[in-house]
Amino acid sequence: MINPAKPLQVYVVEDSDIVLRLLTSAIESAGGELMGAADNAQQAILELQNLRPNLVMIDLVLAEGSGFEVLDAIQTGGAGRDAIGVVFTNHVSTEDRERSFLLGASYFFDKSTQGRQALELINKMAAERRARTSTRADPGRPSGQG
Repeated sequence: MINPAKPLQVYVVEDSDIVLRLLTSAIESAGGELMGAADNAQQAILELQNLRPNLVMIDLVLAEGSGFEVLDAIQTGGAGRDAIGVVFTNHVSTEDRERSFLLGASYFFDKSTQGRQALELINKMAAERRARTSTRADPGRPSGQG
């Protein structure tokens, strides 16, 4: 039996309602699922401890705390284990970029100049998830007959 893969599951850490709406729309348009969102580091870390998103979109400057705290929690395995961390921020100094990658970010996008690339990444990841299928052997068939 062939089952389609689960949709791309995304968690967003963002304190701007406008950017959150943009990301939510992009995730849903791509066929993904928004698992949750937080505007501060503590809430994000607490919620991510119980969730297994495929992707976490993270702003560095939040209502409280910072995206660096969230990245650190993902890297140490206490929150959002196995998630791909994507920094999407207006704070794009060399130091912020380097620190993000040291804390395990896979991608770093400048909101003001690389928004399109961030949305393209969401679309690409969602399409890759949709393309995956898992096969489960039919118990009534001999092994290898699948």
